[in-house]
Amino acid sequence: MAMNVSIPAAREYAEAMIAIGRERDTLTTIYAALMALRDLYDDREFRAFFTSPRVDPDEKFRILRKAFGDQFSLPILGLVHVLIRKRRELLLDNIADQFERFQDLAEGKVHVYLTSARPVEDEIRKRIETIAEKDHGKTAVLHETVDPKLIGGMILRVGDLMVDGSIRRKLEVLRKNLTAKEKLF
Repeated sequence: MAMNVSIPAAREYAEAMIAIGRERDTLTTIYAALMALRDLYDDREFRAFFTSPRVDPDEKFRILRKAFGDQFSLPILGLVHVLIRKRRELLLDNIADQFERFQDLAEGKVHVYLTSARPVEDEIRKRIETIAEKDHGKTAVLHETVDPKLIGGMILRVGDLMVDGSIRRKLEVLRKNLTAKEKLF
């Protein structure tokens, strides 16, 4: 995900897209299209073209509209057109993220990000989901990543809360404590 350019502006666009989706009963279609656009935006070549200030805005939209064909609905094409016309293309991934957050709130979902050195057993996965659901009163959606650099243990992130119980982190803390004590002597 790219650096957040302007969350408040992205939130406004996302809220507008939610309003349009509710009005037309197309929230699911808009959601799918925004996620597809976010995936496209992750492609370096597409992002370079889409965010380039050197490409004339009208020409850029004409090229994208032709490339997209009938893949995207009028509200999504309208959003892309407004972003290009106002030179706010950098907001695209932020808008998709904000829309996803609003959608998750409406559906009562909480995302739990689990990073571990090795794949986690089903029993532990279920316990994490159960705790997250109990603590947040929402359905937990678990996103699992394996990172061998952690050595062991795991890192959990739910919203702004992060718990780092990795062996790597514990070794870093131990090293800092030992070097601080060495300086005392």
